[in-house]
This record gives sequence, structure tokens and C-alpha cells, in this order.
Amino acid sequence: MQNIIISNQAKFNEIISNFKSWWFDKIHILSDFDKTLTKAFSIRNDWKVRQSLISVLRSEWYLWEEYSKKAYELYDYYHPIEIDSILSLNEKKKEMTTWWIKHLDLLVKSNLHKKDIEKVIYSDLIDFRDWVKDFLLKLDKYNIPLVIISANWLWTDSIKMYFEREESYTKNIKIISNSFKWDENWNAIWHDDRIIHVFNKDETVLSDFPLIHNLIETRKNVILLWDSLGDPHMITWFDYDNLLKIWFLNEKKDELLKEYKKNYDVVITDDWDFGFVNEIISSIH
Repeated sequence: MQNIIISNQAKFNEIISNFKSWWFDKIHILSDFDKTLTKAFSIRNDWKVRQSLISVLRSEWYLWEEYSKKAYELYDYYHPIEIDSILSLNEKKKEMTTWWIKHLDLLVKSNLHKKDIEKVIYSDLIDFRDWVKDFLLKLDKYNIPLVIISANWLWTDSIKMYFEREESYTKNIKIISNSFKWDENWNAIWHDDRIIHVFNKDETVLSDFPLIHNLIETRKNVILLWDSLGDPHMITWFDYDNLLKIWFLNEKKDELLKEYKKNYDVVITDDWDFGFVNEIISSIH
């Protein structure tokens, strides 16, 4: 299938064989959320709108007008830095930390309320990729932990809320993301100082999340699901035995495919579905 590219067939076969020898109780999944579990583009917007949670809040003007204006200004300034091919990783980390803090501060100053997040979740502008629900059912059936590490600006529970909307939230799903503190009326009044952005997920120490760490510490066969070239190092903190890297190349296929093939075991292009991922899970059984 032209949308599924296996970078090295022999290496891929070896990893799957190793997975089979250890069975499901030694496997966990580490995944991003936006544009990995969800579609990168929306048919309702002529396939042009990226379906991240924060982009819906920003573009649909769910907060006051000044918020969207300032959020776009931050994006216009910092996004070119994020994708700059010349800047070092350390420089990008510093700039992304500044961007994330400014935006989180802006959300608090803009009187973000839980209801605003609910509007995003129920906006019908966010969609799981096709067959993701089947993927989640398989993980639940075989008790395979799914750990989601997301740089999402809209609170850890916003992702949980989306899973609940889709009736797909199960006990094996664990979420690590940015967090707010709320007052008794569910107004955001402060954000956690522990910032997770696109370039520092490798520094996300699971010892800070002991329940998750204890769940996966002996599950040293890992399937990594992601979409950004900025994220291939987030597994470096984990002492894995076997690692399968599956990446979703949503844009600039002609420009980036060679680099993706060099870094990842499987590349899935053109906002494709989760059918191949499900085949992998089934083949391990």
C-alpha cells in the first residue's frame, strides 16, 4: 500500500518477531494525541484546518476576541522557530518553553473556563483517525497500556474528555500533558510550572508520575506512535528492549519522506488510517 512505507523490511520483521516472543504483558504503547491519534485535516473545512485542540479554541473564537488575536501573534512568531532547520535543539527548547508559558499565561488571563474546553471537545472539528477505536479496543482487550504524552495547551483532562466523548476511555489509557489549577467555579487560575512542549518530551521523567512508571517499567517492548520530527527522542529516558517507531507524515511528503524513513521504522502518509497499526497488534497475538 503506497501510504504505508516500511523503511527496512528485515529490521521490521525482526522487531515484530521479538514482540511475539514476549507476548502482550511486556508491551506498551507511547503516543502523541493531536495529528497522531486524530486526523490532521478536516473534511468539514475543505481539508485545510489542522485538528489540534488548541487550534479549534483559537480559530473558533470560543474565548474573547483578544485571546485569538494574541494567540495567533504568538503562533506567527514562534512557529517559524519551531520548524527552523538551522536552529539547534537547545535553542528551540528555550524558545518553545517561552512560547508555551506565554500561551498558558494568556489562557489564564483570558478567563479560560472548563466549559470553553468542552466546546472544543464537542465542536465536531476533531476526529479520531479511522480505525483508532478498533485500536483502542484491542489495547483494552489485551490490557496493553497506552501512554499519551502531549504538549497540548488545554489541560490533561481535555484529552480524557475527548476519549469519553467517543466512549473510548479505558483504564489502560494514561495521559501526561500540561495542567491548570481551577477555582471552585472551574475557572483556570494558574498553570503547572512543569511545561511539556514539542521538544522536551525526552525530559519528561516518568518518576514524576509514579503510577504510570510502575505500570510500564517492566513492559520494555515499546510501540512509538508520533507525527513530528521533533519527537523521536522522547523514548531515550526509557530502558527498552525492543522499539518500533511508527510515524505519521501528514504534510510535505516529498520534502520530508527521506528524513522520516531514515529515522523511523514505519512511515504512514497522507493522513492515513490505523489499519496497519491494528494489523501489527493482531500479528503479535
